[in-house]
Amino acid sequence: MRREMFLFITALLFTAGNLTAAYLCGNNVHGYWHPSVAAAVATVLTAVILPFCIKCSRLTFLLFPLLGATGYLCMETMRPDVRGSLLRDGRSVDIQGIITDGGRSSSGNPFLEVAVGNENTIIYNVPDNVPWMPGDSAHATVRCSRVSNFSEDFDYQGYMGDRGIFYTCFCGKYSTINVITNASYPLRVLPARLRWKFSAAVDAALPSEGMAQTRAVVKALAYGYQDEIPADIEESFRQSGAIHLLALSGMHLGLLYGLLLKLLAFTGNSPAARRVRSIIIILALWAFTIFTGCGVSILRAAVMFSIYEAGALAGRRRNGLNALSLSAIIITVADPAAPSRISFQLSYAAMTAIFLIFPYLRGIVTVRNKALGKIADACAMTIACQATTAPIIMLHFGTFAFFSLLANLLCTPIVSIAMLLIPAVLIIQDTANTILGLPGRLLELAIELFIRINATISSL
Repeated sequence: MRREMFLFITALLFTAGNLTAAYLCGNNVHGYWHPSVAAAVATVLTAVILPFCIKCSRLTFLLFPLLGATGYLCMETMRPDVRGSLLRDGRSVDIQGIITDGGRSSSGNPFLEVAVGNENTIIYNVPDNVPWMPGDSAHATVRCSRVSNFSEDFDYQGYMGDRGIFYTCFCGKYSTINVITNASYPLRVLPARLRWKFSAAVDAALPSEGMAQTRAVVKALAYGYQDEIPADIEESFRQSGAIHLLALSGMHLGLLYGLLLKLLAFTGNSPAARRVRSIIIILALWAFTIFTGCGVSILRAAVMFSIYEAGALAGRRRNGLNALSLSAIIITVADPAAPSRISFQLSYAAMTAIFLIFPYLRGIVTVRNKALGKIADACAMTIACQATTAPIIMLHFGTFAFFSLLANLLCTPIVSIAMLLIPAVLIIQDTANTILGLPGRLLELAIELFIRINATISSL
């Protein structure tokens, strides 16, 4: 356990150094250092520090925060700048690019995300009669304006800048937009294209007007698309403390991981079978992660499960805490801005609670009945996660969901059942047939119950 805690503290200090640099420097660093200078400083520091880290473990605790901060400084100096943007403010600006994604804004109007050169922009208020798919070309004459902050509480300009978006566009009365279907498209838009086809498949499998809420929640559970969820329903989930169940998280990947283990159990337990099983699981988990858009929570789970299974491939003992610590370091190195995002903080805070707090809480009460034991496990896990995530939620939002324990106990089993029903509904789309249409009706009942429970709890 000592070695696991050493790696955990190292990862904690590494991300702490990153967060400290983000808080102290923010975007102010950008423009003051030349990227080559920052990269050279990072390289020299790493070359000088690592030998000492190997010889003296205590020195590692002092030096890893510096390494984490250096990574953030390098990212700040190398990020794209608005001065290199191809767009400009104007009432009639011509833009041309590749559609990378799209959806509906909070007002219910369609929008398109378009790659213009090396940057992105979003075209809002796109007419409903404009057909499109990710990978198509868009040529539009629209009103363009610089992204600006609309609230002192949130750095919207910085958030959009992290996505490479410095200007947004709007279709008005005299705007024009033409979409051209491309036979070939960049590989990077393939996940968005698959999500678009999945959304169309959900609409075809649940076609009636009365299933609109079901379709919206199914898309949120399957790949994190929440644009179609009505604002009142989303608010009820937020007040009940179950909003995380609508967002893609490690729970979704955990369900897939458990399902794959059961489906591949027939391969046996020989060393060769275990290796093949681990390879198939890793590939399947990453395929799903890429399909969903690589959100921080699900990316953390993918890296963690990959490390977990890689240990089995190498013939070593699996260790969840080691996998968690290594995944935090890997994600922070790959994306130094990740620890500053609330999804990263909540995800790792919850997983830390599961590994370090949950075992002690569960050991307080001894339950012999299997059913009661599962309820006790769920209660202990929820309480443990609340202990670490509640301070973060209070810090960011100033709120706390007092009935989140009840909401999670009631809704988590329903979500698990719904996740298992979704593939069946998509495979069997003949809802007119009594037998074949059963999965669709069961899914609709599960989603309806899911929504009603959260609406009731949020009103308490």
